[in-house]
Amino acid sequence: MSKKPITISIIFMSSKKFTRWIDKNNYKTCLRITQKYYITKEQGVKVKIFKKAFLILFTKRIFFILISLFRFNKNPYPKYFREKAPKKFLKRLLGLYKFQVENLLPEHPILKPIVFPIETVPLVSIIIAVHNHLDYTYNCLLSILNHTQGIKYEIIVVNDCSSDDTSIFMKEKAHNIVFLENIKNMGFLRSCNKASEVARGKYILFLNNDTQVRPAWLNHMLSVFQNDASTGLVGCKLIYPYGLLQEAGGLVNYLGEPANYGRFDDPNLSKYNYLRQTDYCSGAAVMLSKADFESIGRFDDDFAPAYYEDTDLCFSIRHKLNKKVYYQPLAEIVHFEGVSSGKTIKKGTVKEYQLINSKKFLDKWTLVFKTFPNTIQASSVADKFNYSQTLLFIDSCLPEYDKASGYTRVYELLKIFRDLKYNIIFLPHDRQKTHPYFEKLTNLGIRLIYPLFPFQNPLDELKEIVPNINIAWVSRPELNEIYSPFLKANRQIKWVYDTVDLHFIREERGLKLANNLKTDALEKVNQTKQKEVNLSKEADITIAITDVEREILEKNGARKVVMIPNIHSPYVGTDKTFNDRNGICFIGGYQHAPNVDAVVWLVKEIMPLVWHKYPDIKLTLLGSNPPESVQNLQSPKVIVPGYLKDVSEYFLDSRIFVAPLRYGAGMKGKIGQSLEFKLPLITTNVGAEGMNLKHNYNALIANTTEEFAQGIIHLYEDKNLWELISSNSFSAIREYSPEYVGDKLKKLFL
Repeated sequence: MSKKPITISIIFMSSKKFTRWIDKNNYKTCLRITQKYYITKEQGVKVKIFKKAFLILFTKRIFFILISLFRFNKNPYPKYFREKAPKKFLKRLLGLYKFQVENLLPEHPILKPIVFPIETVPLVSIIIAVHNHLDYTYNCLLSILNHTQGIKYEIIVVNDCSSDDTSIFMKEKAHNIVFLENIKNMGFLRSCNKASEVARGKYILFLNNDTQVRPAWLNHMLSVFQNDASTGLVGCKLIYPYGLLQEAGGLVNYLGEPANYGRFDDPNLSKYNYLRQTDYCSGAAVMLSKADFESIGRFDDDFAPAYYEDTDLCFSIRHKLNKKVYYQPLAEIVHFEGVSSGKTIKKGTVKEYQLINSKKFLDKWTLVFKTFPNTIQASSVADKFNYSQTLLFIDSCLPEYDKASGYTRVYELLKIFRDLKYNIIFLPHDRQKTHPYFEKLTNLGIRLIYPLFPFQNPLDELKEIVPNINIAWVSRPELNEIYSPFLKANRQIKWVYDTVDLHFIREERGLKLANNLKTDALEKVNQTKQKEVNLSKEADITIAITDVEREILEKNGARKVVMIPNIHSPYVGTDKTFNDRNGICFIGGYQHAPNVDAVVWLVKEIMPLVWHKYPDIKLTLLGSNPPESVQNLQSPKVIVPGYLKDVSEYFLDSRIFVAPLRYGAGMKGKIGQSLEFKLPLITTNVGAEGMNLKHNYNALIANTTEEFAQGIIHLYEDKNLWELISSNSFSAIREYSPEYVGDKLKKLFL
């Protein structure tokens, strides 16, 4: 009887390894095929697909497609065979469409009229210098119109003596743009300088006409300026139309040699996908303030007509204005490189200035190059902007800070570690790019680890970056069990086990509340306890969320325990008075069983006693993922709105916050949230645990139905008590401020 499940388990594990092996090798083969094919084309050399090297790669590709028929899970390949066009079918079959950019505008568009919004006070002036290639210019403009929402911008097109229909189209069919025409050919640099003089925006964005912008591109570029006042210039992730990376920021080594970081690599690799400082960004798409552009004298005319003017601009931003140049991976732009000036240097062409101006750039910035690391390895050159310490953070998913207090704590911890100048690598165990949390962490400069192909083992990428990891902070006991073998095998990494809360305490309290003291249930709790205690003995540091739980772990022989609580900052804004407020609110993530139990007890037993005296009081049960049992509590007196992005108005309008928690463990983020808003609260001993609460001083504490109902009535009607508790709220969260916790963390890892 026992052999069958074991056999099934072995087959399942083998099948997972088998499909992972297929996907991994297919990914690597397709990447190599695409790189070899398009690098050859970019060099202007005819591709000979019947050469031995190509035939070997194509054979591997076909092998992985055929062998995938025997995989145990969903096969991703059949879609390739639905391609009707013979040429496209062949390219897809051979792996050349693996990285193809989706939804590109057609190569030869129908030139319909295009109308931009009229903005009297634009925030951004988008400058596009053009010389022929109207089809590309049209697609560039159309992509801007399609993918730029919520931002006031103007378009300035400078026609540098085009011989095609550019002038006619811009005058007759491109509406609400600023159109400038050069009398004689001025070149890219001088055309851009000319356009900047008429720009009305606070920011200037230089954009090549051989580009197509992607969704939310401009929003992501602006966010960098909004988040960091020391930002001088922001560049984009540039992608080739066949999907390989063109540039993830530009690098310059100590010899003064520039390079496009990541060129011809997979643009989805994590090392290219976090906001970071860089030496320069290619002028195909860069944005800076108009004031900064003017203060450094615009593009240096010495680099006319083109080439190295963008690199020189970035060096001026960094070394004259002492501001930062950022690469923003969330702002993606497809760049059809070489449309205007070609791809190879030929004597007598504009492209020749790439060589001429490289010498000028080297002479101008020689002293700066001498301060750079003595290496030409791209990754080492890129790392010169990194901090000295790197922290790996592992949690079950991205921190959904507006849905659960545990994730709020994680998000605040990450911000503190960035302020303490740590490089952060974040691994979400569920491997999901949940939005908008993915963008939030990326904009913090956090490197996120995601699968490049289905079923990829996260340890594959971690193994590559092990030498850079100093600290691994792993949340929750189940994740520490999974990743502990990896951490034990790399003892140069300091292993931090974050309990989040002690699960066995929550489970034990839940059993007592349900009066379930059966042997098997108690044995399960004991197993949880043993697991948590063993982890605390093995880890270098164990994080407890309250002093109560720290003491429990220390009594059970934990190696080293430090209390790092939830993090709370006082609300800054206008408060409403006692008389201007009404109603009661609760908040909690309902995937957490103690919160469901709390609101059921509240609505079915406590509130009827309150409504007996005050029948018009409304109760709002805030929180994400309310199950049917919570939704069924709705009535004219009980509101269950579900997830709300911003709940601040409820904390500002309600008169009382309630947290009738009968079981649970750790600190309760909901309590801290009410204290942040100085909203008087009533809770239980379980809710008050670890929160510095004093009865009748900064909270009311009650544990029975009658006590809780009477406490609500008393607090709801007694203005003096309400004002006393409200005024003392901040005293309870003083030790939970980002500054206080940051100081503890700084000392912890000295």
